[in-house]
Amino acid sequence: MLPVIWTAFAVLAVGGFLMIAAYWLDVQERSDLSVRARVAWSAGVLLFPISIPAYAFAGGPGWPAFLRVASLVPAVALGLFAGFALGLFS
Repeated sequence: MLPVIWTAFAVLAVGGFLMIAAYWLDVQERSDLSVRARVAWSAGVLLFPISIPAYAFAGGPGWPAFLRVASLVPAVALGLFAGFALGLFS
């Protein structure tokens, strides 16, 4: 089971980095946000497991359903990393 979980983690980690980049670029391109709001949402990258889903579901970017679900990928990857670090998978 460990190789399957490790593979899922690797794929989700790469997808998580892509989602962080997509989130940041989307925030920077939104002209309806004030400069202050853009800076605040951009600073949210530091809390990416919370800020990306919050932005996707409540921030009003109008993302399609696929990207809203994909906004959870960084949090899942972080959860798998924590599982590896704590030795939950063997």
